[in-house]
Amino acid sequence: MRSAIIGVGSLGIVTGALISKAGEDCTLIVRNEANLHALNTKGATITGLYDATIPVKAVKPQDVTGIFDVIFVLTKQMDMISALKSIKKNIGPDTVVVTLQNGLPEDKVAEMIGPDHVIGGSVFHGAKYIGPGISELTTEFDAMHIYLGELNGEITERVKNIARILSYASKVSVVDNILNIKYTKLVMNSALSGMSAALGCTFGEALENKSSMQCMASISLEGAKIMQAKGLVPIEMEHFLPTVERFTFNNQSELQRVEKDLRALIEVSYNEIASMLQDIQAGKTKCEIDDINGKLVSDGRELGIPTPFCGTVVDIVNKILLKELAPSFDNLKYFTIPALEEK
Repeated sequence: MRSAIIGVGSLGIVTGALISKAGEDCTLIVRNEANLHALNTKGATITGLYDATIPVKAVKPQDVTGIFDVIFVLTKQMDMISALKSIKKNIGPDTVVVTLQNGLPEDKVAEMIGPDHVIGGSVFHGAKYIGPGISELTTEFDAMHIYLGELNGEITERVKNIARILSYASKVSVVDNILNIKYTKLVMNSALSGMSAALGCTFGEALENKSSMQCMASISLEGAKIMQAKGLVPIEMEHFLPTVERFTFNNQSELQRVEKDLRALIEVSYNEIASMLQDIQAGKTKCEIDDINGKLVSDGRELGIPTPFCGTVVDIVNKILLKELAPSFDNLKYFTIPALEEK
């Protein structure tokens, strides 16, 4: 299969490099000149919890020729549609677009190219963009995991073939419930990545602070209530299962139980920071906060479910983007965190 990757940043470099290493026909479509030059002259370099420099084929969008069988999308959601439009000439009647971003971008892609062309994916590992052609893997290599599935739940030959290609870059599970998984991951990202971006810290640092850990638990509960109201079934992902029963806590003892689940989840990505925080640290004026925590806020509003913790994260991160705040643990003062009795 002829494949392409758009969004050749932290995860795009890792994914494209490992697929290319396996000998697959994979084109990395790159807008940034410095990144393009580094990838073509030096190869894709992975550091951190994996160490390799791998030759890859990188091309500007306007220089791409031919039709792709599959396009893996790893852009941020705010850049996704413009990136796809830049290679619209390379999308044929049988091309499949695989959405591997945070949040729920499938509807946006389906609106552009039709739902039959879309396969959903959820990535359970992280990386940090270091510089042109270089990405640091921040999740243990053996813990890397991608869930993949047709939007209608069918297990088709095309999704199996695409899973084979992705299996060179990660463990892959083909599932019949990808939307449940993607919403579960949305809740997870809202808790971990939202607090990482708001506080300017790693997931592990957010966990070790009792107040921020309670915020993560509360965000998980808000997401669990929304999933329940939507009739979605949460999927356990590395010990994370956002059900109302599992994340309800009324005292310190019950919060400790929730903390145990969060600790098991964060253990494999303890030193990881949110991609949103990476954008903030790079001086960007946009990030995916409205597509992650903001998605729970908007869904909660439609369903009549309060989301004060998610809403506070959205407010803080947007103020950080406007330079009105800095990402810092000082931002915990903006959360209303109830005191819990011992029991």
